[in-house]
Amino acid sequence: MLRCRLVVLIFAMLFGVAQAEDRPASFLIDFELWLHGEEQGSPRMIVEAGEPASMERGGDADRHWRIEVEVERPAAYEQAPGNALWLQLAVYEQVDGDWELLADTMLGVPEGQPATLTVVDGEVDEPSPESSLVFLRATTSRLQPGEMPAN
Repeated sequence: MLRCRLVVLIFAMLFGVAQAEDRPASFLIDFELWLHGEEQGSPRMIVEAGEPASMERGGDADRHWRIEVEVERPAAYEQAPGNALWLQLAVYEQVDGDWELLADTMLGVPEGQPATLTVVDGEVDEPSPESSLVFLRATTSRLQPGEMPAN
């Protein structure tokens, strides 16, 4: 009887692990965004791995912008470290009612480490938020099932 319970317990544990692996991972992404040398704030969003997401901000007096992001795990053949992520990022600005793409790229970054996207005009020795047309820093954190980030 004990052996039967042990087999059932092991099966239940393995089934639970398999179900957890089937769920897509969720990530909290903290952004720092500057456009044309002006700070646009520190937005954050929750993204599921492999699912595109976007956010936009702005208003009458503010600069209107949009960030599009997708988080992916590297494929096995890429032989990336276990905590590595691909961040597909695009930054848009609304000018005269039309969306203009300012920058887009794919960055490889370890979970929890910041990834930085910069676009500068002309020659700049060291890109900084103040000297960049676009300066975007994104830091990812994996969310556990049911976890909600602190504000």
